[in-house]
Amino acid sequence: MANVYTEMIDELGKAKSLAEGAEHLVSVVLPIVGDNKLLLRALESTNRAVLKNIEVVLKFEHMFKRIDLTKNAGNNLDLFFSKCISRYGLNELEILGLREILRLGKRHKESGFEFSRYRKVIIMQDKGEISELGAEKMGEYAKIARKLADNSLFALRRCL
Repeated sequence: MANVYTEMIDELGKAKSLAEGAEHLVSVVLPIVGDNKLLLRALESTNRAVLKNIEVVLKFEHMFKRIDLTKNAGNNLDLFFSKCISRYGLNELEILGLREILRLGKRHKESGFEFSRYRKVIIMQDKGEISELGAEKMGEYAKIARKLADNSLFALRRCL
């Protein structure tokens, strides 16, 4: 059992590291380099951090029999937001931010066309839908991802 906890803590540490890397890209590297496509790299990193964190939290909650996981990832994600997220100290705006990170990450992966303009990155969908991502918003998303990782690590360590 201790091995499982150690593995979960390692995964949460990786998630935190990904979120911190995204924060560093946005706050330090982007102003120096000036290439707005770094926002996409920060988005990818933040999205991976959030997904990794959600995966660990769902496993943790399932181990303590608080939830029953399904084979459907969409149902598990809904389960995370409906039953698990309240235990990890995020307010409503931060929860909306998590949903937005996941939505933008999915759009970025599915996007056929992206370009940078006026200190923002524009992600276009095949249907003509447009999503914009600026440095300030990306910084906020990275902080939310880091806070989720910190709070998840704290919750997991309490159980050890």
